[in-house]
Amino acid sequence: MLTSSFKSLVLSASIAVLVTFTNAAPAPGPPPVSHLDSCGILGAKKPSEITYQDIANCYQAIPFNNTNAAATFSTIYTLFNEFYVFKDAAMTPNLQAPFSSPPTDIIGKLEAIGRTKYTSDHKFHTELRRAINSLYDAHASYNVDCYTQYYFVQNLALYAPVIDDVQTIRVYSDIAKSPQREYENCLVRTINGVDALTYLKTWADEELNISHDAGVRLNAALSFQRFNRITKTFQNADSKFSVRANLPPTATIKYEIQCGQAKPVALEEPWRIVSLVEDKFTDVKSFVENVCATKPEPAGAEDGANAERNGIKGGLIHMKEEPAHYKRYLAYKERLVAEAEAKAHKDAAPAPTHAPTPPKQQFPGADLLGTGNGTAFYHLKSQPDVGVLVFHTFDAHPEYEVPNLIKGLKAFHDLGVTKLVIDFQGNPGGYVNLAANTVNTFFPSNEFLATNLASDLRVTPVIQQLAAASFGLTDGIYDAAQYIDFDNNNQAYTDDSLFLQPVTYTRGGRTSQYTQRTTATDALAPTDPALATFAWTNNAANIRILTDGRCGSSCAIVAHHLTNVHKVEAYAIGGNYGSSLSMYSFAGGTVSDNKRINDFFEDAKIASPLKPLPYASTIGLPILEIYAHGSAVPLEYDAAVYSSDYRMAYTNTNSQDRLVMWGEVASHAWST
Repeated sequence: MLTSSFKSLVLSASIAVLVTFTNAAPAPGPPPVSHLDSCGILGAKKPSEITYQDIANCYQAIPFNNTNAAATFSTIYTLFNEFYVFKDAAMTPNLQAPFSSPPTDIIGKLEAIGRTKYTSDHKFHTELRRAINSLYDAHASYNVDCYTQYYFVQNLALYAPVIDDVQTIRVYSDIAKSPQREYENCLVRTINGVDALTYLKTWADEELNISHDAGVRLNAALSFQRFNRITKTFQNADSKFSVRANLPPTATIKYEIQCGQAKPVALEEPWRIVSLVEDKFTDVKSFVENVCATKPEPAGAEDGANAERNGIKGGLIHMKEEPAHYKRYLAYKERLVAEAEAKAHKDAAPAPTHAPTPPKQQFPGADLLGTGNGTAFYHLKSQPDVGVLVFHTFDAHPEYEVPNLIKGLKAFHDLGVTKLVIDFQGNPGGYVNLAANTVNTFFPSNEFLATNLASDLRVTPVIQQLAAASFGLTDGIYDAAQYIDFDNNNQAYTDDSLFLQPVTYTRGGRTSQYTQRTTATDALAPTDPALATFAWTNNAANIRILTDGRCGSSCAIVAHHLTNVHKVEAYAIGGNYGSSLSMYSFAGGTVSDNKRINDFFEDAKIASPLKPLPYASTIGLPILEIYAHGSAVPLEYDAAVYSSDYRMAYTNTNSQDRLVMWGEVASHAWST
């Protein structure tokens, strides 16, 4: 147990580098065009009238505030210095393929920010976000509401097909398509004057944190198709390059496009603006107060927050992190889709209330048998012994999705399906309990499965103090009562010795303390007896997985278990042509954030070391790491277990028709 004086010393040391923040007047903006300041001009406009420059002017007019910056910096620095589990592993040099990310000293980068004199509030928050992004860890993030309430959308969505063994950038879709403008599938020769493929690879490496694999980052930068659970169809999904929440560096993007043998065309495309702002503002001051500043929790919010904490009991550890602003953007898009669907069908006769509505049939060559919240089940007509399970998210409640998964597999079995393609493309993760039960559905076992991979946590004096106060009381991630002791017959801990008796590891040239290897206790759903009759149960030869590398967190645990433990073969598509590609990304460990960690301290009834954030924002980070079986390297950095068995390229056919892609996998896997 820390003494109060030592505790104060430890916590104050976390912010000692913050010595040079200074208030300074913002750089002078353009001459005012009315009595309104820059944010007032923005706030007075209708959403359809807002331009890139309106938003840029407002952001740049927000004055830097030393007190606010110091509080923000203190909390971010404390989180990554005390709690971030990959603080040392991130400094590992010379990662082997398919990884390509450089070593990152996040503490060194933060300390450099702490020594910098800022005059721009927007630049300060941008540099904090970029520093955290440089970890190439999708669980590590800084999202501040102040600068993410407007989305920036390009007309052109791009992709990188391989045609005649040459990978190029082409137009995937065009929002502004018209009889006078037919650019879809045309070659994009340059972007902002640079070879298009080179430009996008560089942009993805600098801006995206989804994976240590450059090929996965390129996939994330470009367009693809994702299953929409509302329309029950595959639709074009947002790409990170063409749809952004953070202010782009310029008001337009310049393209050189060539269609066939025609002369190249120069385009300069402005950003379309999507406003997510709900609060009114009339000037810079009210923008900061209403859009930026942290607001008091509404009455009754505490109960909802409790359900979101990293509790262990109940098997609902969540390993997926999407910014709140992105969820709101998706809700905005889904509302538009729902409105369009309602308009299209307003004159249709209503279906009988006693008959269930059949799922939509998008592909002539495949029947959609049914869907869940995270799954869809397709039966291939041309290969009737093949079923395709699309697992597009694990962010579906296990109590519903596990029975639904088994129901869909039974439907396959009843139709004579003996072979499965499991499509994980674009799956961002979700509930660990659902991941564990998914593995157990295909390879039933009473042994430790996905939830029970060996894991550990960082140990610091702050964490030891929290663990001591939490033991047996909170059900939280730092409550040792929720873990088992690998060295003592997997018995549950009866005290907080898990945190009081740490081990020392040296990673990336830095030495730190971690808990003994452990795992969280959890329970699997009862095994359905029908599983034993399925041709793919306990039979890796009858299963293939398909991924674009964007299979994160809980999805990564499933993909790792199926391939590296049960020897299911994996197909990875896209990435950099001619290079290997990861099956999954950001395996990490349990993700948390500043709000949840504050909750842990509140539950333990001790003071939190985190200062309140002046701006409404979320700082995400993984706080527990997992290991592959028999490995001493955290799975997040264990590159040897990431490579796929087979590489596929996007083409101008399979990239826009998932049925073609499934057929290619099935034919290669089970050709006679």
